Formats: sequence, C-alpha cells, structure tokens
Amino acid sequence: MKEVKRLDILRNFAATLTAGVTVGFLVGLAKCLSRPSYTPRQVEAADKLKRHISSALKFLTAFCLVVGLIWTVYYLVLGVLDPAQAEYATNLSQLIVSVLTVISIIFAFFEFLRR
Repeated sequence: MKEVKRLDILRNFAATLTAGVTVGFLVGLAKCLSRPSYTPRQVEAADKLKRHISSALKFLTAFCLVVGLIWTVYYLVLGVLDPAQAEYATNLSQLIVSVLTVISIIFAFFEFLRR
C-alpha cells in the first residue's frame, strides 16, 4: 500500500473544501432565487446580527494586527542583531505577515458583505 504524503492530504482537504463551498454557494443561490423576499423583521434581525459580528471582528482584527506587528518587529530586530538567525527571522516574519493578510482579507470581505 502506498504511503499517503502529508501534502497530498492537505491538497485533498483543500479540494474537498472547495467542492463543498461551491455546492453550498449553488444551493444558496437556488434558495435565494426561489424565495420571494424577507420580512422587515427578518431583515432587521440580520442587520443587528451583522453589527454585532462586525464589532467583534473589528476588535479581533485589531488585536491580531497589533500582536503581529510586535512579533514582526521582534523578528526584524533578531535578524539584524544575530545574522546567523536572519533567515529564520525572515521566514517567521513572512509567515506572520501572510497570516495577518488572510485575517485582514476576511475582515474586509465581511465588511463588504455587511454594507
């Protein structure tokens, strides 16, 4: 039996998630098109929920950005002060920035949907 590589598992997981999201969007689109409209009460409740989620996401995003800034500066200083660890510091800084970019995109996407 072949040994399944970790990257194959990760790729299969990403492909499965993509398929699930695609099916979910198609089902949601069909539901949107088949439903005539929402009541004013439903619209008001959804707006209230979006405001609460937006406040929480804004706080969480700001927290992550500040903590990410602190650690990115730390690794920048580490790379300058200890040249032997410069590559390590650069890699971790890039990883932190990548994660913060994803967090910022998620927040921006939610705010786009909210408006």
